[in-house]
Amino acid sequence: MRKKRIREKLSLKLLEIEKELLQGIGEPEEEGFVPSPFQLEALEHLFRGEDVIVVAPTGSGKTWIALRAIESYLEEGKSTWYTTPLKALSNQKYDQFREIFGEENVGLLTGERRENPSAPIIVATTEVLRNLLYRGEKEPHFVVLDEAHYLGDEERGTAWEEVIILSSPVTQLLLLSATISNVEELASWIGSLRGRRPKVVKAEGRPVPLRYALMGPEGRLLPLEEKFLPYSRFSPRKRPEEVLDLLGEKGLLPAIWFLPTRKQCDQFAKGFSRIPYPGAEKRLEIFKSLAGDDPYLWNHPLLGALIESGVASHHAGHLTGWKVIVEKMLSLGVLRGVFATTTLAAGLDVPARTVILGSLNRGNGELSVLEFHQMTGRAGRRGKDKVGFVVLVSRNRRDLRKGFEFAKKSPEPLRSSFRFHYYQILNLLDRFELEEVREFVKKSFLLYQIQSGKKRRKVTSLLLKHLDRRIGLLKELGYLDEDLHLTEEGKWCLLLRHESSLVISEIIRRNLWKGLEPSSFAGWIGSLASERAPQKLITEVNLRTLRKLILEIEALEQKWGITSLELREFYKPQNEGSEGERRAAVVKAWAEGMSWHELVKKARIEEGDLQRLILQTSELLREIEDLPLEASVLAQRARELILKPPVFSMDLH
Repeated sequence: MRKKRIREKLSLKLLEIEKELLQGIGEPEEEGFVPSPFQLEALEHLFRGEDVIVVAPTGSGKTWIALRAIESYLEEGKSTWYTTPLKALSNQKYDQFREIFGEENVGLLTGERRENPSAPIIVATTEVLRNLLYRGEKEPHFVVLDEAHYLGDEERGTAWEEVIILSSPVTQLLLLSATISNVEELASWIGSLRGRRPKVVKAEGRPVPLRYALMGPEGRLLPLEEKFLPYSRFSPRKRPEEVLDLLGEKGLLPAIWFLPTRKQCDQFAKGFSRIPYPGAEKRLEIFKSLAGDDPYLWNHPLLGALIESGVASHHAGHLTGWKVIVEKMLSLGVLRGVFATTTLAAGLDVPARTVILGSLNRGNGELSVLEFHQMTGRAGRRGKDKVGFVVLVSRNRRDLRKGFEFAKKSPEPLRSSFRFHYYQILNLLDRFELEEVREFVKKSFLLYQIQSGKKRRKVTSLLLKHLDRRIGLLKELGYLDEDLHLTEEGKWCLLLRHESSLVISEIIRRNLWKGLEPSSFAGWIGSLASERAPQKLITEVNLRTLRKLILEIEALEQKWGITSLELREFYKPQNEGSEGERRAAVVKAWAEGMSWHELVKKARIEEGDLQRLILQTSELLREIEDLPLEASVLAQRARELILKPPVFSMDLH
């Protein structure tokens, strides 16, 4: 009896704690948009002609600043480039900007799309702007670098540094990011390059405040605080359906539930297949308007869960068309939940009222503080929510404590990922003398971040040595002459802007492409893509000549003391064929007409991975196609064979 009274007392206490936590949730009253002080401050600096870095939480209105500036500059006849790190984000901004500024005023330039390239407003991936700056052509008046924290990205960060170093002082820069903890250091570096320090504008707090909670006994939500952590172990394990039902009762839907693996996302969505959710007719109507007659979308295995149950899976293994529809439905508020991997957190403007986190791991290790903030930043929609919620459903106290600590921590500081590429060196030597190229290297954020003068001199010397070695190799191969002027081959090789550019240019120079069918050539080029390889080899492909070439180039790199990309690892014979062979086989089979579903099934590859592999292949073929050489005809024919639905569909943009 006494135990029962204690339980009842505890239950009432937890109910009171939850009530207090949930106070003030719901939709805010409609009111006209009023710019935040940080937005007005940033605009003021921009209209004075200053460079600006804006650091503000997700959903606080950073894009609004760019839009107002672009609007003003468009009226003055000034040109703008708005760059993003992701093609999906570029497509999203392109659609948004066309609605605002008119179709005739907006263009799009990504690896695979070129729309209205002479428009006064260009939306592009950052590398496309970098390529323009390499050529030293007419620069835009205004450049926006969205998601500027990508400067620290290991694979692609160098392009952001190059854009900042190569932009002339007359070009005005606006950098936008939710997460740069060492922004003052970044501003000082940019100031050292451009003769004027950018103004740093930070938003104080979020427009929609965040509350963190854990799932306690009886499904009660308790504040994520040290004193409540022990309660998590009394929380019974709940199925995803039960968790969303509970959140629905508390008025906390829609929710994005971040999970470590793609498989979990699909399994969670499947679990709802027979659980109806109001609004199926509305969802079907939206789906019809976006999917049209696309058979690949209508036959999606999770379509039933999307339409009938109002839940969806969103990750890189799905086709772009599917992800666009899920994002649209979530933004319209017709879904109760989306199960996603971190791809949804990385830049796309798709928030929800609540973010659910289970394990604080991702598929290949632990989350960083930056990733945690990117995910939790998706909670709370401006104009739709008074409060955003982050709910940790883990019963593991270590996960909860880590969430508690991460919520209070700033993201890891931005670190330079500057590195050399052969195409980069050729492009720089095409425009500058050797001494100027050396100065370019000395201007990198990498060297700026080294505080110790002695260490900086040592690293500078090492970097310049690496530069000289690569120049030596390019001379030996005949891309540069003795005076470091570009040879005829060097002048077209610099247009191949891929990390395997040297391999591709040698395929062309040595006429190894001659005698290849377009489908086989597509396979060769596809084998060099960086997208994950299929699990199965579906047809025999002969890459012996290509493998021999790669071994030869890497032996040459070893001779010059250059760290190679170790591409040979992707061409090592294995039971199921090498990674390169598996990529080549799937691209070749697609070019030769194998059906999409058969390809996915036989090669054991997810649709999204296959789509990106083919699009990467198409990008590389497009670069070859643009060369003033005989091989361009073969590249064009190969590209035409692989660019067909569902790989590339204009309907959803």
